[in-house]
Amino acid sequence: MLRKGVAERLQKYLDEVGQSGIRVEVTVPDRPEYGDFSSTIAFVLKAQLQQAPRAIAEEIVARIDKRPFERVEVVGPGFINFFLKPETVQQALREILAREHEYGRLTLGEGKRAQVEFVSANPTGPLTIGHCRQAVLGDVISRLLENAGYDVTREYYYNDAGRQMKLLGESVKARYLEILGQPTPFPEEGYHGEYIYEIASKIQESCGAGWAEASIVQFKEFAEAELFTEIKRTLSRLFRMPPERVFDLYYNESWLYAESLSAIDRAIAPVTNAKLLQWLRELGLAYEKDGALWFKATVLGRPQDRVLVKSQTGEPTYRLPDMAYHANKLLRGFDLMVDIFGADHQETYQDVLAALRALWEGGKLPKERAPDKIRVLIHQWVNLLRGGQPVKMSKRMATFVTIDELIDEIKQTVELADADSQGEALREDFAVNVVRTFILMRSADSHVNFDLDLAKKQSKDNPVYYVMYAYTRIKSIFDKSGETLESVVSLESLDTQEELALIKKLDEFPQVVRDATEHLAPHFLSVYVHELAGLLHDFYEKHRVIVEANPERMQARLALVRAVQIVLERAFGLLGLKAPARM
Repeated sequence: MLRKGVAERLQKYLDEVGQSGIRVEVTVPDRPEYGDFSSTIAFVLKAQLQQAPRAIAEEIVARIDKRPFERVEVVGPGFINFFLKPETVQQALREILAREHEYGRLTLGEGKRAQVEFVSANPTGPLTIGHCRQAVLGDVISRLLENAGYDVTREYYYNDAGRQMKLLGESVKARYLEILGQPTPFPEEGYHGEYIYEIASKIQESCGAGWAEASIVQFKEFAEAELFTEIKRTLSRLFRMPPERVFDLYYNESWLYAESLSAIDRAIAPVTNAKLLQWLRELGLAYEKDGALWFKATVLGRPQDRVLVKSQTGEPTYRLPDMAYHANKLLRGFDLMVDIFGADHQETYQDVLAALRALWEGGKLPKERAPDKIRVLIHQWVNLLRGGQPVKMSKRMATFVTIDELIDEIKQTVELADADSQGEALREDFAVNVVRTFILMRSADSHVNFDLDLAKKQSKDNPVYYVMYAYTRIKSIFDKSGETLESVVSLESLDTQEELALIKKLDEFPQVVRDATEHLAPHFLSVYVHELAGLLHDFYEKHRVIVEANPERMQARLALVRAVQIVLERAFGLLGLKAPARM
C-alpha cells in the first residue's frame, strides 16, 4: 500500500534515532495541494529529541529515501507532505490486479475463534425495521471477521423463557377462544396485531375446538415455532443465505434455568442462573431486600444496585440470565466475543461486564478467560420516514413495519429497462441492497433516518443506485466492446488527475477494511464504496476507455476499470450486497 510505504520510511528514521516505540501516523490530506500523504511525526518527537518540530521535520526529509516521491516538503511549524510520482501510484495498481479477490484479505484473526451475538429478538412477533439495523450490522461484522481469518460463530440468544413468552401464549389463546366464539379477557400487556390472529386461526383450522382447554404453555410453544420459522425466513432474505445457515447456534435462554441438560447442551451452558447466583453470594455481591434478590453493583463502581430476582414472582430480571450466558461465553474459549445491542442495553451490559470482571478477579472464572475479550457495540435506532414524516412503531400494539414489508415496498417500485425471467430476482436484489446500504451508511452510534422516498428513487440521488451504476458501467465496457485485458499491460499512460485519483482510492481499500474490522465499523466500508463510485463516474465522464487508435492507453484503462470492478466486488461481498447484472 502507498501509505504503508510512507510509514515504513518514517519508521526507519525512528529506528535510527532510537525511537522505535513511537507510533507513525500517516494521513491523507483534505486538500490535494498538501500532497498525497502527510505526517505530524515531528511534533510527536519534539520532547524526545529536544528540538523544534520544524528542525526535526527537515532532518527527516533529508534522511529518508525519496525515490518514490516527486517531492517531500516541510510546511509550517513541522508538517511533512509527501507527493508521489505517477509511476509509484501506477505500481499500486499492479498489486490489485495480481491479488484479485484476495486483495484486502487480512490475517488479524488467523488461528483465532470469534463469536458474534446479534438480533436475539424475542420470538414474540415478526422482525421489524427496528431489528434490521442489528441484523445487518451483525452480518457484516461477521463477514469482516471471517475476512480477517477468524473462525466465526454467528449466535442468536434465543429468549424462550420469561414473562414476554408467557404473554405471547396468553395473547394467542385469547384470540383462539375469540375465534371459537368464547371471548376471554385479553391480557393487559398482550400482543395485538394481525399476526396473532393468523397464528390462532392456524390452530383452529387444524385442531378445531380441541385446544379450548389447552395450557398457555401449549399455545406459547406453537406460536414460538411459527414466529421463529418466519424470523429465519426473513433473515435468510436479508442475509442472502439459506434459512438453516443464517446462524450457527441458537442459544436457548431456557438452558440457563434447567437443572438437567444433555451432555452437549451442558457443554455450552455449564453456568446456570442458580450457579451464577451462588458465585455472586460467595463473593458478597448478592443480597436480599424487600423480598427480592439484588446485585451489589455499587461496590463495583456502578451507579446503583440492581434487582436480579423479583420479589413478586420469583422470576429473574434480564440481568441474571445475561450474566450466566456471558460467563458461559467466556468458558467456551473464544478469542473474541462481539455483542451487538440496541441503545436500550446501555446500562444493562455495563452491569453484566462488571459482574463478569468481579467473577474473574474472584477466581470463579479461569484467568485465561478474561472479560476484556468481550466487545460491545451499541447502536442507535432506525427512524423510518415516509413523505418526510416519521412512521411511529410499536411491536406490542402492532403499529410496525416489518423487514419483509420494507423490502417488498421498495421492490415493487424497481423499474427495469426490459423484463425477462430474471426480472423478479433483479428487483429483489436491488431492494435488499437498498435496505442494507441505508442501514450501513451511518456509524452505529448515530441514528439512521431511513428515507423511504429516497430509497425508491432510481437516480444518482439514491446512493445505492449511484454505486450499482458504477459497477454496471464497468461491466458494460467489457460486454459491449468485446475487449479483454492482456496479461502484461503498460500503465505509464495512466497519468491524468482522474486516473491517478482512482488508483489512490483503490490503494486505500485494505486499510479501510482493516479499520472497519478493528473498530467494528462497517460504515467505513460503505462510505468508501460511495466515494470510489464517485471517482469512477468522474473518470468515465471525462475519458474514453475504448480507444482503438491507442491500444496501449486502452489496455491501461481496461486494467484500471478492472481493478475498480475487483474492489467493488470485494466490498460488495463484505457488505452483503449483490452485484447487479444490469440496471
